[in-house]
Amino acid sequence: MEPSETIVTTVRIGQRGRLILPVQAQRATGITQGTQVALRTGPNGITIEPLWAVTTRLRAEYTELLDGHLPAGPALLFAGGRDVEPDDLTGLCPALHQLPERDPNIGRRVYRDDRGPVLTARAVLAWLTAEYGDLIADALPYGVLPEAAVTDLITHLARAGAHERADALLTDLGVLGLKTPCTARTRATLAEDTAVALDLIRTADMAGYLLTMPDALCAAAARRLEAGLIAADLLTPAAP
Repeated sequence: MEPSETIVTTVRIGQRGRLILPVQAQRATGITQGTQVALRTGPNGITIEPLWAVTTRLRAEYTELLDGHLPAGPALLFAGGRDVEPDDLTGLCPALHQLPERDPNIGRRVYRDDRGPVLTARAVLAWLTAEYGDLIADALPYGVLPEAAVTDLITHLARAGAHERADALLTDLGVLGLKTPCTARTRATLAEDTAVALDLIRTADMAGYLLTMPDALCAAAARRLEAGLIAADLLTPAAP
């Protein structure tokens, strides 16, 4: 639901900071009982933004901005036992788990909070422009964006001349549920992920495909976390 009119009114804060929205404001904003909202504090006070509005705003901001910097291919899933494209690389990450099936009652996949998939930077870019269906949209509120993907995302923003928006975008993604964990806690873990990533790159190279290091590190993190991996344009044909 999107607002159809602008409502200007005043309300009084009640006990324990309780705020009751007038019916007119609820209707105009789509905020009702149970609606998840983002509360932001700033020099001008507090703003309340429903999560659906965060998505709408981000897509309005970035669709044109990222034109020419978007993934070329569809969202792909690498998971044990699932066929992916290209078929000869189905063994790229054999230890990855399947994603949950779609719940027919609500029309989307339901994830456990501790078993969300790993997303690559280009999967986030694809989500920002709503190009590739709801696979990424279902996963994003439960997903993990590894450090390599964060760096890759900021790189894409810089190439689009929007590096100054990186902090705000990452904040909004966090509001929507996407987790950005800290750097690998031990050098051993980082070394293990890098070794796995290099092996994946070699596997792709032998099959005639280019796999970037950031995406390969995301795949390695997914295997370590025993999670699914969602990516957009993960593999591109190598230059002849």
